[in-house]
Amino acid sequence: MPSMCSSSRQRSRLHPKESEVIVLSSDDENAPPGKIRPKRKLSVISLSSDEEPMVPKAPRKDDSSWQRENSELKQMNERLERQVACQRIRLDYSKKRLEEQSQELAARSQEINACHKEIQSQQEKLAALEAKELTVDATQLDNTLSCNICTDLMYSPYLLLDCGHSYCEGCLKRWFNETLTNHIRAHPTYNVHRKPVPRDLPQILDIIGPYVSRPIQMQLHALFNNSRQPQPQYTCPACRKEVTGKPVVNHAVKDMVSIVGSVLGRPDTRRESSNIRGQQAGPFDGFFPR
Repeated sequence: MPSMCSSSRQRSRLHPKESEVIVLSSDDENAPPGKIRPKRKLSVISLSSDEEPMVPKAPRKDDSSWQRENSELKQMNERLERQVACQRIRLDYSKKRLEEQSQELAARSQEINACHKEIQSQQEKLAALEAKELTVDATQLDNTLSCNICTDLMYSPYLLLDCGHSYCEGCLKRWFNETLTNHIRAHPTYNVHRKPVPRDLPQILDIIGPYVSRPIQMQLHALFNNSRQPQPQYTCPACRKEVTGKPVVNHAVKDMVSIVGSVLGRPDTRRESSNIRGQQAGPFDGFFPR
């Protein structure tokens, strides 16, 4: 009996069909003869090579979900485009501002270099005077170190960076105060404490012009024209060149006046008045706001 089973299994292995059937037996074929075997439990496994693999199908989306996702993507794209436009405006303004600041810095550097040269020249003159042990007549320097307005020694000299002339602090304040008073008379609505509108504001409006609509451009220009107020034009008392910045202390002239004044016996007895219109922390802050 066992030999017949084994031979039948061999024939089945030699001639496999398209679908193989594998029979698994749990009995012991080598059991001793004469012993009654228990009923065998067979397990049948069918294998087929013709069946295609089972692939899970993706859930189909209806048209409404596709439309909703498409709408969300369009909104996100519009937001990104607006953000990019805003960043371009800021970048263009930053580049323009950087160029203007670089030009202004270069101009200020030239002015500072000119002042340094002037101070160095005055210090050299002072060193030459000290080397001669005051052999030069101090009265010869009286006209050089005197103010062109009050004709007195400049104990508190201030230098105008735009033209290089120096004057007494009090004379300059009275000169600028007269200009400011005449300007207020001509423009009664002028506000002394109001900060002036930046001069480069029209250029800024031209830069952002391509990114905004025409009505908004007109509103911005109208706002600029309404907020703009004419500023007083301060000039040098001698050469009448426009003064665009605060005067600075001329230390070289101040040191020389101190020496000449002590030699001539003319100490500084002047006291500058503090009731100048709009005067703040500095002597000229009321005329040139920060």
